[in-house]
Amino acid sequence: MMREIGAALLSAGLLVTVPPMPAAPPVQAGGDRVEARTESSTTTVRPDGGRLLTLYTGTVQMRAGAEWVPVDLTLAPGPDGVARPLAAPHDLRLTPQGPVVTFAGGGAAALDWTTSLPAPVLAGPRATYPQARPGYDLVVEATRAGFVASLRRGAAAPAGTPTAPVTPLALRTTTEGGPEAHAEAEPAAQERGPMTEAESSVSRVVAAAPATATVPFDTTVQSTVLRSDLGGDPDLRLGSYDGTAVARSYLTFPLAELTGRPIVSAVLRLHQDWSAGCQPRSWEVWSTAQAGPSTRWANQPLGEHRWASTTETRGRNPECAAGWTGVEVTELVRAWARGGAPIGTVQLRATDEADPASWKRMGSAESTNVPHLDVQLG
Repeated sequence: MMREIGAALLSAGLLVTVPPMPAAPPVQAGGDRVEARTESSTTTVRPDGGRLLTLYTGTVQMRAGAEWVPVDLTLAPGPDGVARPLAAPHDLRLTPQGPVVTFAGGGAAALDWTTSLPAPVLAGPRATYPQARPGYDLVVEATRAGFVASLRRGAAAPAGTPTAPVTPLALRTTTEGGPEAHAEAEPAAQERGPMTEAESSVSRVVAAAPATATVPFDTTVQSTVLRSDLGGDPDLRLGSYDGTAVARSYLTFPLAELTGRPIVSAVLRLHQDWSAGCQPRSWEVWSTAQAGPSTRWANQPLGEHRWASTTETRGRNPECAAGWTGVEVTELVRAWARGGAPIGTVQLRATDEADPASWKRMGSAESTNVPHLDVQLG
């Protein structure tokens, strides 16, 4: 059966390596039964007859004939010794010269690296090439749309290694047989904000397939990033890291599956990966007009109505460890359903955007922790 699944996905250009696990079962833990799936949604029936519709901002599962296979970005070496994600929408390979991705819709992108790299250290969706350049590690992260590559100062750099930024990373792209790939160098670390107190990207590039649809979708806009499309990033950002630069994030969901359905409750779930501190800082959920791949700081949709806020802050250290946050948005989803809205977009923003302690990073649709709406249907 798994060979048949692998053959079907490969012929469709959707999967690199079939994960060593069965397709998601129709009956889940606790007795919940899967009633319906799409690439970005799941409807489960609970033992009491209640239905839970989960809407994601990105692809979380893929069809393989009559089966569904969950996306798994964990990097693992194949029989040929080349590391790939266990299951991903595009064909990402970590070659001796760095990452190469062939997009399912055509075209490809590769890191422009001319020398052989050391063997990578694999950890989940990340591959670290220690001392790829003197004093610097190359870190490659698999995403649902391609990959992100960062050149970072090594944790254990030899004495006398350089401390100034080195030549920026670059990408090679091809578009034969398909749409143009979105592949570009990202802004410098000081424009994007610190990853953590001890980790700073010296150079960073993002290779992502062109968006063929704007729903579902998520992205970040930032006042210091004026031209780059940040939709391929594995994180969403909000708040300010220095009291001046401001980031907001947008999440867009298709709502057809809610049409005519009574809404019992709705929770927006986001994985907080990093925060500026553990002290609670308020952030908010606003409804807005639709956002998409062309959304930037200058043309971002304005917040229409604030529906929820929370002070939950995670990801700084063990005292406030990274983890999921649920924000209750029942009235917002009911308003969408009553109005027959085909698409719903929310904006995430810090309550005080001039507070450096408001800075947060959350998993995006490109990460291993995809934002989603849990909607309990009547």
